[in-house]
Amino acid sequence: MVTLKNTHLTLGNAAAPIKVEVFLNLACPYCASFYELVDGALLQYINENKVELIVKHYDKPREMLLPGTLINLNLDYGNPAKTLDNIKSLFKEQETWDKLSSHGIKEYIKNNYGLKEEEPNIEISLQVTAEAIERRVKMVPTVFINDLEFQYPREIFSEELIQVLDQQLSKEKV
Repeated sequence: MVTLKNTHLTLGNAAAPIKVEVFLNLACPYCASFYELVDGALLQYINENKVELIVKHYDKPREMLLPGTLINLNLDYGNPAKTLDNIKSLFKEQETWDKLSSHGIKEYIKNNYGLKEEEPNIEISLQVTAEAIERRVKMVPTVFINDLEFQYPREIFSEELIQVLDQQLSKEKV
């Protein structure tokens, strides 16, 4: 298994046998669809200490993802639980903010989430980008389930995710 890096935002038990790492961007609609699975398919596994979710915001240099990059610079990585809740909410509200100007996005997240630019996030972004390059992540979302890699140019569905998790759990004999 790959040594875990950039574990700033995690949900679940670090001792869980299955690690689900997701490289995502808040402006990506496919990432929003994947993140819905966290409350659906993944939450039960997380609550049963079978899965640890590691979220890695990838500030991928692509024009349509720039609003997500701007928001990432304002996330509070010092408070992972609150940040993961904010991410969930921001994905649900994606259509509200993703077409705003840079200034509009800053005002939106300040007024609705109390977020402000966090200087350490630049270094975190660089670390996640370096890891994405090292692991050849070409698109978001890219999901790693233990040593299995899934790059989704499409939406992943709950049934598919559950099938992969159950296969991995049977290998781990949990």
